Amino acid sequence: MKKLSYILLVPIVLFIGSCDILEENIVADVTSDTHFTTPTGFESGVNAAYERLRYFYGDEQGCNLTEYGTDLVTNAGHGGFHYMNQYTAGLNSEASPFSNVWNNYYLGINACNAVIGRAAEVQGMEESQVNSRVAEARFLRALYYFTLVQFFGPVHLTLEETTGVETEANRTPEPEVYEEIVKDLEFAVANLPASQEDYGRATKPAAEMLLSQVLLTRGYTDFAEADDFSRAATLAETVIDDYNFELLDDFEMIFDNDNEMNAEVIWSVQYEKDPLINGPGNRSHLYYRSWYETYSEGLVRSLEPGYGRPWIRFKPTQFTYENFRPLDQDSRYKKSFQDTWYYNDEATLPTDQYPGISVGDTAIYIDPDMTAAEVEANQDNTPYNLISWATIPINMFPSLKKHDDFQRPDVNAEAGNKDYIVYRLAEAYLFAAEAHFMDGNEPAAVEHLNEVRERAAWDGQEAALTATTAALLASDGIDFILDERAREFYGEQKRWLTLKRTGKLLERVRAHNDLGGPNIQEHHLLRPIPATQINRSTNEYPQNDGY
Repeated sequence: MKKLSYILLVPIVLFIGSCDILEENIVADVTSDTHFTTPTGFESGVNAAYERLRYFYGDEQGCNLTEYGTDLVTNAGHGGFHYMNQYTAGLNSEASPFSNVWNNYYLGINACNAVIGRAAEVQGMEESQVNSRVAEARFLRALYYFTLVQFFGPVHLTLEETTGVETEANRTPEPEVYEEIVKDLEFAVANLPASQEDYGRATKPAAEMLLSQVLLTRGYTDFAEADDFSRAATLAETVIDDYNFELLDDFEMIFDNDNEMNAEVIWSVQYEKDPLINGPGNRSHLYYRSWYETYSEGLVRSLEPGYGRPWIRFKPTQFTYENFRPLDQDSRYKKSFQDTWYYNDEATLPTDQYPGISVGDTAIYIDPDMTAAEVEANQDNTPYNLISWATIPINMFPSLKKHDDFQRPDVNAEAGNKDYIVYRLAEAYLFAAEAHFMDGNEPAAVEHLNEVRERAAWDGQEAALTATTAALLASDGIDFILDERAREFYGEQKRWLTLKRTGKLLERVRAHNDLGGPNIQEHHLLRPIPATQINRSTNEYPQNDGY
């Protein structure tokens, strides 16, 4: 099986949000009508429709939008986007995280519209193949619009290719946007194959997952349809039952550098080792690492597992740590986070402070249980830097291991090549659990939750971890499902939208994010429309309330 390689140039004249003006850049006549009618040109257009995903998944701006300002993630000391976490004045229509997703996703939408609109002109390709490629484009268009409507509310909706400059745009009501998203995904489910020769292309189960998520999200709204939750549950269960996906026995192996095409992955955004076709690269490996090499002598950056290049952006909240307890039952804290660093540089070992230490000995350890007083009392007799969950400084904290990428050419290389997992089987179980719970079927919700919790348990602790599920769900309801998702999906670009979907964003940020909680307001449930969209529209394009 080969991986899908995205084309870096969108093969048409494009626009941003119906009004931004781009210079036309014709490369090898790829924008011509005649090229698009050939199988090669048509395939190129389909491949180009995927490329804009790389500017969201595995990108700092995508992480800013989906991780900062939640109950799980707060800002560490580095980076220039702390306002995204703290809900301060910098979170406004001029901020680049909003224009980044807006601009890139409308470019992606136009690429999809070109494929869909020109499919009838393609010559020399089997009709079934054309339909399958159109289904990919409609899957992608649905994903692009679904992301935009969740962040921004009513957005400009266009289902036709833009080949020139347009300066007028509208804000289509959310119910109409959702209606078109559902239509696209129903077409995709009906016309996509169960698997693809090129790994990374959209498939029928990927479309079922996205449709399940769309219906689950709409089910909470005031324009929900009566069967949204039941349909969402059925679609997720179809993915669980009708294909060959499996929950891996070892949670940590899902994210192993050498195991990207594993049986749990339903769909992932593709990255490559060849820098010429890797675009910006998956840079998630940078953002969740703490500043280990400056916190202790005897440590230097390395491509060896456990080190890497830290950018010190996204830091777990105190709630994140505590949510993994009991640590002797649930394995996901240890398998998600690194809390121990070992000396790896002979030349800078602090032997004057800690005589007798050598490379390979512990340099830093973050203990889950020690109080601040116990850390202070024990430090003098401990031959390494001792920290606890109670004493974590701003730049030295447990580092997320999920995105580690040790196959880059050197330790300072930013553009990683690890695929970014968008959907995996555990989420099908948790979509089904949430949908069943919201539809009043608590026993089915418990059953699906326990599949994920059983896998998460340390060997021999399965019964202990699953025995409490029904009682916890009955007492805490959707909050327990959110806690479970926090343990399973920390750092996977899901949290902000999950909290918004369930109506829990304000409550949980105020409860668990010390920096964002005091400032978050009702209007923060929508992001600001980028100023570029408003300023370049010749008609009035309304801003969201509060901005």
